[in-house]
Amino acid sequence: MTYGLTRLIRTEDDWSDLLCFLAELDSEPLRSALCLGPGAITVQREAYVKAHGGAPAGRADFVIRLDGAARAVMEMKLGAGAHGEQFASYDAWADVEGVPVADRYLVGPNRDHIPDGPSGWSRRLTIAELLGGWGGSGDDLARLLSGRALQQLVALEAEASGPANRASGPLSDALRLRRLASLARAAAPAGTVFAVRQRSRSGAANICAWRETPDGYVVAEIQRLVPRRGTESPFEIRIMVETPEATAAANGALADRQEAWLARHSFVRYAGPVVQGLVAKPDAEGFKTRKSGRRGHPRYYGYEGGGHGSSVVLHDHVDLNDMVTAYAATLNYLTTYQA
Repeated sequence: MTYGLTRLIRTEDDWSDLLCFLAELDSEPLRSALCLGPGAITVQREAYVKAHGGAPAGRADFVIRLDGAARAVMEMKLGAGAHGEQFASYDAWADVEGVPVADRYLVGPNRDHIPDGPSGWSRRLTIAELLGGWGGSGDDLARLLSGRALQQLVALEAEASGPANRASGPLSDALRLRRLASLARAAAPAGTVFAVRQRSRSGAANICAWRETPDGYVVAEIQRLVPRRGTESPFEIRIMVETPEATAAANGALADRQEAWLARHSFVRYAGPVVQGLVAKPDAEGFKTRKSGRRGHPRYYGYEGGGHGSSVVLHDHVDLNDMVTAYAATLNYLTTYQA
């Protein structure tokens, strides 16, 4: 049953559906967790919410009603960050419905920072604490399911901290990067700016940070490789430069001028032997290829109209602490850039 449950709850929506099902089996643990009074509890999943006055509509993960009246709204965030204006929509609706700010819950697997999460929403509850409430349920199925799901959540958290090549799926990688972002923010050099969105343009989980320079920006991005692009590693760091014009030609020209600084071996030499042991092929340049012809400039990693630079592929066995060490070194390396 454990393996089957693992197959059933793989995504953020799956975990939300499970909590909804548990509340239908026995609503009392939810009543206790949300401090609700007497009355009939109903849970709306993917509830359509729209306030009057032109506020945008949205779909909240959960709306909890007591005797038909909205009493709480809950948004689950396992690995993803906030997107668009979703919380503005929920707040506008909740204000009209009379749901207090204290009863608007942003729920994650732990209390790590959630990118672009609303500052006023409660982080009092975690998914693990909610699941644990059904441990004493009078419903046998609810008690069994919650216990097995809690075991799976603990395993996901362990995967997020352990060797990268032992992760069972994208969700544990997303949890790893969220924890990494939280730790990296705390130790980043002054002047480092972190992107709100923790997804690359291809949709892979990533963390992107940058610093302003006289030329534009220097960028350090760590991302999950999807697909792994011929490597055995799930993760790479990219060190890039970007101009204010943000055109491929301008970015490529700046990268040509900073080729020596961008090279993988230059970063590894700066970072020292500990980081060197975490990087695959630490003596390589880290560029795609070199163009043919007299000038022979590199072909860079990066994005059309975005940063251009090198790839620092991490060994597949690195754990969370190793990744924190490597990414922190990269953020410090950005401070050595010379225009």
